[in-house]
Amino acid sequence: MSGKAYLYENVSHHLRQHIHEGSYRAGEKLPSVRVLSRLFQVSVNTILQCFRQLEADGLIHRIPRSGVIVTPNLSEQKPVDVTRTPVPLLPVEVSLSQEILRYMEPYVSHSMTRFGIALPGTEIMPVERVMQEFRGVTRSDGLATWHYAHPRGEEVFIHQLARRSLNYPVPVTEQDVLVTNGCMEAIELALRVVTKPGDAVAIETPTYYGTLVALEVLGRKALPIPTDPHQGIRLAELEQAMRRGQVSACIVSANAQNPLGFSMPTENREKLARLAGRYKVPVIENDIWGDTVFGEAQLPIKAFDHVGEVIYCNSFSKSLMPGMRLGWIAPGRFLHRVLELKQVSNITTASAPQLVMARLMESGFYHQHLQQLRTHLQCQTRELMALSRQYFPVGTRINEPSGGCVLWLELPDAVDAGRLFDCALKQQIHIFPGRVFSPAGRHTHCLRLNAGSPVTPDIAAAVRKLGVLAHQQLT
Repeated sequence: MSGKAYLYENVSHHLRQHIHEGSYRAGEKLPSVRVLSRLFQVSVNTILQCFRQLEADGLIHRIPRSGVIVTPNLSEQKPVDVTRTPVPLLPVEVSLSQEILRYMEPYVSHSMTRFGIALPGTEIMPVERVMQEFRGVTRSDGLATWHYAHPRGEEVFIHQLARRSLNYPVPVTEQDVLVTNGCMEAIELALRVVTKPGDAVAIETPTYYGTLVALEVLGRKALPIPTDPHQGIRLAELEQAMRRGQVSACIVSANAQNPLGFSMPTENREKLARLAGRYKVPVIENDIWGDTVFGEAQLPIKAFDHVGEVIYCNSFSKSLMPGMRLGWIAPGRFLHRVLELKQVSNITTASAPQLVMARLMESGFYHQHLQQLRTHLQCQTRELMALSRQYFPVGTRINEPSGGCVLWLELPDAVDAGRLFDCALKQQIHIFPGRVFSPAGRHTHCLRLNAGSPVTPDIAAAVRKLGVLAHQQLT
C-alpha cells in the first residue's frame, strides 16, 4: 500500500469489498481499530467513522469487549449503493497549530520566492494612493484618528459597508454591521457566540488552515464535510449533520474558496441559507476573497438570509492592504452578543484605517481598483497554471480558480508535499503543504501555490525547481 493516507470513503470501500467477496465471512471479527489505523495510515477517528458507516449499512455490528463482527446472512443482502447512502460523519479534534506555524515562519524571509502565503503582491496594489489617503486623513481628521471609535465602528465607514448590499434580496443595514480587526477576529467572535468548547463545527474539506487554528484554540471540534471542487460543500451531507444535531455551526466560503478556488452556485447559496434557518444552525460565511471573483461578482450567502442565521465575515486584507487589519461582521440575530464580546476583547477597531477606507470607497477608487485587481489575478493564476502543467509530473491535477490568487495542486499519490516543503525551503522557495488544510491530515500529496505576484523569470524558475523536486520523489 502506498504512503498516502486513505480517506474514510476509500477505507470503507475496501472493507466492504472484502466482506462481500468473503475475505471476512459472517460472524468473523474484523481487525481492531488500531490495527486498521496503522494498515491504512489514517487516524483512529477515521476508522471509527468507517465502522459507523458499515454498521449503518447493516454489514457489521459491534459487540462490547468483543470487537466488530461481520453481520450474519450476508448472502441475502444486496451491495449498498454508496453514492446514495447517507454517511454518518464523525467530529475530530484539531491539533495543527504548531505544524501550521512551522510552515508559516519562512514567509518573513525576503530572500524567499513566496508561494506559501495567499496574498496579492504589492506590485499590483495602489500602495502610493493608499498612503496618500492615510496622510490626508491624519492631516484633516487628526482628532478623529486620535480617539476611540464607537465600538461598532466609524459611522462613515459603516455607511459605505451597508451600501455594498444594495442589490441583496435581504439588505444589510448600518445597524447590522460591526467593524473588526480583520476577518479572523470576525470569525473568532462568531465562533465564540454560537458555539461552546467541545461543540462540533461543520467545515469544508479542504478548508483554510486559519479556520482550523481558530477551532483548535477555542476548543471546538471539526466535522469535515465532503466538498466538491466546483460546487462547494455537499449540502446533502451537511443537512444530514444538521438534522442529526451533530453540529452547532458551519463555516463556509462561497466565493473563491481557499484553497480550492471554486465559487458556489447561486442556488446552493440560497439552499444553504434556508438550511441554516430550518435547523437553527448558524452559518459563518468567510467572504474574504469575494471582491476578487473574476467576472461578474455573485451575491454572498448572507444576501439570502431571511432569519439572521448567517454570520457574514469579511475584510480588505486580500483585496487591498493586509496591514490595515480592517474587517467587519454582519452577525444577524447575534449582533448584541457579538458587540458585547468585541467590547470585552479589544473595545474597538482603530479609526484611521476606517476613515481611509471610507474615502477610498466613497470616491469610487476602490471599485476601480477591484476591476484592475481581478484582471491581474486572473492573468497571473492562468500563467502559473500553465507553468505548473509544464513542470510538475504527469497526473498532476490543478483546480482552475474562479477568483483569488491560489492554485490547489493534487500531485501523484507517491509525492509527499511535506517532504517537498523541506526540499523547496533549501532552495529558498516557500510553499504550503496540503495536509494542514484538513484536521485529519489528509491531502498529503497536495500543495497550495500563491499566484499573487506577476510571473517573472525568477518565479518561472522556481516553479521549474519545484517540478524537479516532485519528479525526484517518483524515481
